Amino acid sequence: MAPPSGSYESVTEFYSNTDVFLTGGTGFLGKVLIEKLLRSCPDIGRIFVLMRSKRGKSIQERVVELANCPLFDRLKEENREALGKVVPVYGDITQFRLGMHEEDIQRLSKVTVAFHLAASVRFDDPLKDAIKTNICSTQEMFEVLKSAAPKIRAVVHVSTAYSNPEIRSVEEKLYPPKYDWRKLVQAADRCDALTLDAVMPKLSQNSPNSYTFTKGLAEHICRDYSNELPLAIVRPSVVMFPIQEPMVGWVDNFNGPTGLLVSAGMGITRTAYIQQTNRINIIPVDVVVKNLILAAWKRGTIERDVGPDHLPIYNSAVTYQQSVEYKEMLDRGKEYLFEVPFSRMLWVPGGSPTNWKAWYYVKLLFTMILPALCLDVLLRVLGYKPFLMNLQTRIYVGQLSIQYFAWHEWHFETKQMNSLPNFLNEKDRNAFGWYLPNETLTGDYLKNAYITIRRHLVKDPDETIAYAKRKLARMMLFERIIQLTAFGFVLIGVCRSLFGGRFNEL
Repeated sequence: MAPPSGSYESVTEFYSNTDVFLTGGTGFLGKVLIEKLLRSCPDIGRIFVLMRSKRGKSIQERVVELANCPLFDRLKEENREALGKVVPVYGDITQFRLGMHEEDIQRLSKVTVAFHLAASVRFDDPLKDAIKTNICSTQEMFEVLKSAAPKIRAVVHVSTAYSNPEIRSVEEKLYPPKYDWRKLVQAADRCDALTLDAVMPKLSQNSPNSYTFTKGLAEHICRDYSNELPLAIVRPSVVMFPIQEPMVGWVDNFNGPTGLLVSAGMGITRTAYIQQTNRINIIPVDVVVKNLILAAWKRGTIERDVGPDHLPIYNSAVTYQQSVEYKEMLDRGKEYLFEVPFSRMLWVPGGSPTNWKAWYYVKLLFTMILPALCLDVLLRVLGYKPFLMNLQTRIYVGQLSIQYFAWHEWHFETKQMNSLPNFLNEKDRNAFGWYLPNETLTGDYLKNAYITIRRHLVKDPDETIAYAKRKLARMMLFERIIQLTAFGFVLIGVCRSLFGGRFNEL
């Protein structure tokens, strides 16, 4: 329950006139966090966002691009001036002291809350790159805050619920490290990438990939700095589109199930190697953001006087009962793809996953690789640049990287996460509490997300729906003609082999 009113510091009061520093602010989770802080904490100070120039755009141009994202439309209606509080700071998380200029580091002197979101979420990164991005960046973040932010009240490190993937029932506690993170950093400085990748199975105790291995070790950096900084760890599971705010269903990337849905809707992906009865633990991004905001608030208020080495950990996940079966998610996706198809689909959405590996590779060859190869040849003949084989290769590599997760299931303890709203008063609970259905996250949640994906990610406006339906009908008719023609040739071949000369006489 919330503490007595006399000692209660509300969430908005905690962030009032407070400078915030965060990494990963241009990512999916970071954008939603910035939007929520600006909208629900209107008196917040500056939000320093670490970023670097990218694709020829300066950090100032990237902030303008960030503000133009549809995610911020609601904020612009309610408090447009709030966006002026976002301050870009040049840096690079893979560099010493985050690659920041000294004058920018000095600007962090009034920062009281920090969020470390930046990480590489690529499962197939070379170990050397993952060490720099996920381990070294965490240490450098903490070193910068120690020296530059004397008023710091809370530092929240974003890990992953799969930081110890070999443990199927994950509690909200720190697990033993697989290796000494300091020795691994030294090895990354001495060894080349190929050598590190060769010894990774031994160093990581056969972790499925460099991402989970390095994210697990980063949690132990938090432990080692917990006597110097007021730290907390939040471990999200599979972060997907918002369920409530600020824009239901919004997403800005093709990662995970989103990419599978889009490529299937375009008629490109026709099969996948997964166990369909397994469940995927999806957590809406707006719920994760509220976890982050409240974890920092609690660490800086209720837990401000706890002893050294205090390190609260929150599994930001849903229960096993709320998680979604792959089969149900794919079936719902098919319904939406035929109900409101994409206007730029290349072929009829179809196909199905399988849990038989040999059959998967047969389907992969005949329904994805060979058609892509033939179409690329046709494009080249017509003078266009071929792209389908390259796309299919990327899809295949992506499927390989997630197979470990598609073939295993996890149960996550969420007592600490779900207790956070209990410490709030009614006003804060209305602003920072969250809703999750007792059953699986399907139905309207996935349907709303599909419509938003179509509009904002695929850039397919609602005006194209009628055209897309007509296009789908034509493609389905053409597909049926091809199937009947192929069946006719097979039937003729069977008859020739069975009846021989008599068939020819007819």
